[in-house]
Amino acid sequence: MTKSLTTALCSAFVAATLFASPAARAAANSDRAYNMAVRLMPVIKKCWIDSGDAAFAGYVYSPEPNATNGPRILIVPRTDPSAPPALVIEISNSGGHVDVYGPLATSPSAPRISADLRRWLDGSLSCS
Repeated sequence: MTKSLTTALCSAFVAATLFASPAARAAANSDRAYNMAVRLMPVIKKCWIDSGDAAFAGYVYSPEPNATNGPRILIVPRTDPSAPPALVIEISNSGGHVDVYGPLATSPSAPRISADLRRWLDGSLSCS
């Protein structure tokens, strides 16, 4: 085998090993979660918070794209933003799972919240 072919094969092996490493996969997953959160943030703001929608009139949103356990978006009372969130949308660091919980998640608005999130996670950026 020639020296240049051996060098090329070694380089390819090292590159494949790096990209297949757990750290590289975790970084890619974390990027996917972050990108998903960043895509959701403006549509949540536009469709729920800034739209004048009665279901969200008393709330503001607090995006946390760099939260430790994965990006999340909090919907909090407008009059007391430090109060516990009324709705938490939490994206796992794998980027493949979204948890939604809080009082609004079990309110009469829950089916609409679920439908909106499902539509947005599927790529649509339209309001209901």
